[in-house]
Amino acid sequence: MSDSAISPTLKLTQELIACPSITPDDHGCQDILERELKAAGFNCRTLREQMYPTFNLLALCSHESSANFEGDPEMIKAQHGFFDPSGFVVPKPFTLFLGHTDVVSPGDEGAWQSPPFTPTIKDGVLYGRGAADMKGSDAAMTTALQRFVSKHPDFKGTVGLLVTSNEEGDAVGGIPFVAEWLKKEKIYPTYCVVGEPSSSKALGDTIKIGRRGSMTAHITIHGTQGHVAYPEQINNAAHAGARLIAALLETPLDNGDADFPPTSFNVTNINAGVGAENIAPGTCQIMCNWRFNPQQTPLKLQHMVEKKLEKLRIYATVRYVINGLPFISEREGPLVKALSTAVKEKTGLQPDLNTLGGTSDGRFIAPLGAETLEFGPCNGTIHKVNECVQAADLDTLSEIYERVLEQLHL
Repeated sequence: MSDSAISPTLKLTQELIACPSITPDDHGCQDILERELKAAGFNCRTLREQMYPTFNLLALCSHESSANFEGDPEMIKAQHGFFDPSGFVVPKPFTLFLGHTDVVSPGDEGAWQSPPFTPTIKDGVLYGRGAADMKGSDAAMTTALQRFVSKHPDFKGTVGLLVTSNEEGDAVGGIPFVAEWLKKEKIYPTYCVVGEPSSSKALGDTIKIGRRGSMTAHITIHGTQGHVAYPEQINNAAHAGARLIAALLETPLDNGDADFPPTSFNVTNINAGVGAENIAPGTCQIMCNWRFNPQQTPLKLQHMVEKKLEKLRIYATVRYVINGLPFISEREGPLVKALSTAVKEKTGLQPDLNTLGGTSDGRFIAPLGAETLEFGPCNGTIHKVNECVQAADLDTLSEIYERVLEQLHL
């Protein structure tokens, strides 16, 4: 593909892929996005939680000025939904695109057909770490915003982009921090489009209208270590762990509903023993995870685990980590309708609306009251060797995002 045939969206994606931004190192990606959006008239601000290496970029644009509003600043903020401490003006409706600039490690770079941080186009396919998850979406959202504000300088409300450098990791200092900052400033997005790779077989076949919740349990079972030749003197913690796992698997917690699949349970790690063949382990560590629908709550799941332990007479200490709560947007909501219409216009597909898959940073924005959806390119190669995306899909994706803005802000 010649340079003259490379679109602005594809070119920007390539520039981002060339930055080896492994979590939580942004490695200059947000500087590139800020450069592009500032040139289009966006007001950009870097948000950071001190002592953490995570960077967050918030870029907003509105044609309205705070000079148009008179009176008490707090009353203005409450009535019109904006703040202006450093040049930002945020009237509603407010559509926020949400993404991340970090990527997972490429692993063995020798296993790639081309260097993972050297964007390579072959037979119309763009290869590189982050091509699908999610530098392609970052670029598509950015160019959609650029074109929209250029074509429609008198649009209503506010449009913007928020990206973090710590989505693939533990999110510390990332979108949870920004969400708290937004609440403090009383800034509440009306709509949020997360550019995660939601499509399955073809761009546009799926829109994620919500996500299940996620809770992890770190369980340490305490027994009595000893020589296996004297079973009367030991309490094998691994055996207790096996009984607990069986008990947690024996009965489905629920059957799901029209919007969510049944709650699932999976063991993700087990560790026991000292490596000797004749020593029964005195402790057993189990890491496990529930992906749960709104029929469950973290507290209900925790009570269930404690009841199982009590019934089995297993002594254990448990540390729970709540990774996110379930959320869902109305199937007939304005954003769902706008995005479904845009997908149909640009791809000819009628997208399936579902809540399948893993969690995303949308779980931190949805509680702010925003109608939150996930829509992006195909996800078949994400986190894999030779991650890739159809190059033409990125331009279509950008056009879909732009069409959504037109429906919501004109």
